Amino acid sequence: MANKRLKPRKLVVLGSGFGGYSLIRALRRSPLEVTVVSPRNYFLFTPLLPSAVSGSVEFRSILEPLRRRQRHAHLLEAAAEQVDFDARRVACCSAVGEECFEIEYDVLVLAVGAAVSNYGISGVERFALSLASVEDGRAMRRAVLERFAGADIPGLPLAEVERRLRFVVVGGGPTGVEVAAEIQDLLARELHKAFPALAPVARLVLLEAGERLLGSFDHALSEYTRRHFQREGIEVRTGSPVARIESSEIFFEDGRTLRYGLVIWAGGNAPVPLIADLGLPTASDGRVIVDRYLRVSTRANVYAVGDCAACGDPPLPATAQVAQQQGSYLAEVLRRKGELQPFGYKRRGMLAYIGGGKALADLPNTQWSGRTAWLFWRSVYLTKLVSPANKVKVLFDWIKARLFGRDLSRF
Repeated sequence: MANKRLKPRKLVVLGSGFGGYSLIRALRRSPLEVTVVSPRNYFLFTPLLPSAVSGSVEFRSILEPLRRRQRHAHLLEAAAEQVDFDARRVACCSAVGEECFEIEYDVLVLAVGAAVSNYGISGVERFALSLASVEDGRAMRRAVLERFAGADIPGLPLAEVERRLRFVVVGGGPTGVEVAAEIQDLLARELHKAFPALAPVARLVLLEAGERLLGSFDHALSEYTRRHFQREGIEVRTGSPVARIESSEIFFEDGRTLRYGLVIWAGGNAPVPLIADLGLPTASDGRVIVDRYLRVSTRANVYAVGDCAACGDPPLPATAQVAQQQGSYLAEVLRRKGELQPFGYKRRGMLAYIGGGKALADLPNTQWSGRTAWLFWRSVYLTKLVSPANKVKVLFDWIKARLFGRDLSRF
């Protein structure tokens, strides 16, 4: 392997998501000079982000401060704007000011993740909320509470109250399903007490362009989710592709319309602007093509991991599980410990929370659902949290929400 003879001195990692963080963490005792370029100074445990929206966990409980947890790496709170591959320099702009600067690298790792795709549908960026960051989660939580406050105005016609309290989630994948489940939990467990006259009017609608929810899960689990949502009061509409979104109305391709108070967009992934501008070979979905060692073949000493990388044929899915394994593997590549095997993804299964204290577990050798799957879901995520501090905080958040309810403060 040609790269095995190279002994880099400066490693620059762009991004602090699952791929970048697992790489940085695995290089704790490495002789490399590690620099992380990220506009945020923390790692976000995104699988529990929908739970933070509903208030069953707190946002800070799922954040790992980079400067505290990974002291061996130098963090630059900035966004990478351009890469000069010939000069091996990255142009960056500060995330907390207007200063721009350049840094040099010997080895560069692209771990910038992905953006939420709007599929070219008009109105998505302007009128819909998405869930990809802490800022998104806080905005979504605040928006749900604002819709109830806005509907609690004396004299409003019933039709307008119903519109303001109609919450629509577009996208029946894991993110859309979990967001819908968590919001329904918030409606059923807390808001019906805070707004007893309005809660019975509130409705949650889940839209999916395909013919079933959770297309990547086992068919039986998908059907179980649909039936469970119907029992919980969530209206599921499959085969409902959206044509455009306006300020208070969704238009479907078949001509139907749906008035809403809040629309949440849980579409697929799209490349972030940096990846789109680098001129690297990309797959049909915009991800950078890498070889079996996660190298970008057209550029020396450049690697890509996580949601921005297309590895394998067909490419591996853009999931946290894939990104985490790629980051750990790449650390071994950079250490040059013996003759390495190509990256091999080990599928450990998929989990999804579907509300009402029930979950799905789609594992390589078995599938099950219900309360026991929910307990398994919680135990797995508690184990996967990086630091002991966050494990304790999340556990106490769950206990606190169970005993005292969820905080409904709007701030």
